[in-house]
Amino acid sequence: MLIKKIFYLCFCIIAGSATAAGFVAFITLLGVFQKLIEKYKSAKYIKVIETAIIAGVTLFNLVYLFQLSLPFKNWGMSIFCLIGGIFVGCLAGALAETLNIFPILSRRFKIRKWLPYVLVAAALGKALGSTIQLLYF
Repeated sequence: MLIKKIFYLCFCIIAGSATAAGFVAFITLLGVFQKLIEKYKSAKYIKVIETAIIAGVTLFNLVYLFQLSLPFKNWGMSIFCLIGGIFVGCLAGALAETLNIFPILSRRFKIRKWLPYVLVAAALGKALGSTIQLLYF
């Protein structure tokens, strides 16, 4: 039984690392990191950012596969979801900027003057939706 658990742990670490590497390679290929780093002027921290993303994906893959419970109360999970929502919002904004989708959408839907409010609403909606899903479902 111990050998089975050790094998499963090794498999999870390898699978999580592969998933993290694929995720980082995908968003690096699209230029998302470069846009985020350029926007926040943090070029000297690129290795730290990439390592943090890989470690986070691998760690939460293990948490999901082993069905571990995290020692957070509701307020802790709310903060965690808020930070996750901010990350997803920044990632979506950088990806959209990379693909130049917002200028096209703003012209087609005639929302050019409302575009900053649309972006903030999308980010807040994602954070709020993630929090509600985590707390109630």
